[in-house]
Amino acid sequence: MYPWIDLVRKQLQDSFERNRFHHAQLIHGLIGVGKSELVRKLSEDLLCIRSAEVLSSCGQCKSCLLLRAQNHPDLLYLAGDTGSIGVDEVRALNDFVFHSAQQGGNKVVVIEQIEKMTESAANALLKTLEEPASKRYILMTCNDLSKVKATVLSRCNQVRVAVKNKTESQQWLVSKGITSQEYLWAETFSEQPLLLEAWANQGLISDVDELWKVAHDITSVVDINTLESTLSKDVSLHAVFTRFLIEVFKQQLAVGQINFVQFHNCTQKMEKYMSDHHKILGINKTLSLSNLVFGLQCVLKQD
Repeated sequence: MYPWIDLVRKQLQDSFERNRFHHAQLIHGLIGVGKSELVRKLSEDLLCIRSAEVLSSCGQCKSCLLLRAQNHPDLLYLAGDTGSIGVDEVRALNDFVFHSAQQGGNKVVVIEQIEKMTESAANALLKTLEEPASKRYILMTCNDLSKVKATVLSRCNQVRVAVKNKTESQQWLVSKGITSQEYLWAETFSEQPLLLEAWANQGLISDVDELWKVAHDITSVVDINTLESTLSKDVSLHAVFTRFLIEVFKQQLAVGQINFVQFHNCTQKMEKYMSDHHKILGINKTLSLSNLVFGLQCVLKQD
């Protein structure tokens, strides 16, 4: 368990012991803060035979061993990693919830990225949220609450996961070999430490570092193909690149290198770039990137 998650877990354990643990827990926060890890641990705690008394898994009972083998019959997992979560999946969830627990204890449903749920799927989930069966728990994660239906939000206990002490996350990152001395931009993502760890594990951290350097020298960029090749390595890198650019322009605005009109025009171009990538299927990525880079260069060269 990550140090910045311990307090949240202890608060949930306390609510369980006081019989105030809600049957539908919505764990939300930034990407890379550890929501999935918290939900995984909570599901283990709830399915452990000891959970009738305390919310803490023993790691030794039959239920814990089944979880370790990834073969627990009373755990259902849904995720929106590769697409939306549809109504058929939620109907299967509803059937799962209302059948008896094979191990005689709790049943747990985990829904990752609930914001990926279609409207019809969300409507199908409402009845289960409204009329919870005994010893049934739904644990959900969410990266963006604004994309979740209000009717769903109102039926859940919302738990925010965040890095409140950046020193903790920075020390943890140092233990993983990721330091702000080597990567000058690392502090920008100190509230998303698992994102940096994922980049390091996937061999992308040097690419992120290169994007940071390009953003700081955007007026000199001429090789669009090389930049596009870097960005194409992972879908998340487009947002990272524009985030670096925004930081650069904010710094330039603060010291008077650019004026507010230039800053506003640059921001609009980046918003259009990101919007086009999300909305236009089969977009010519190289052309789109060229329009962004050369458009920014034109704005920045204006007096």
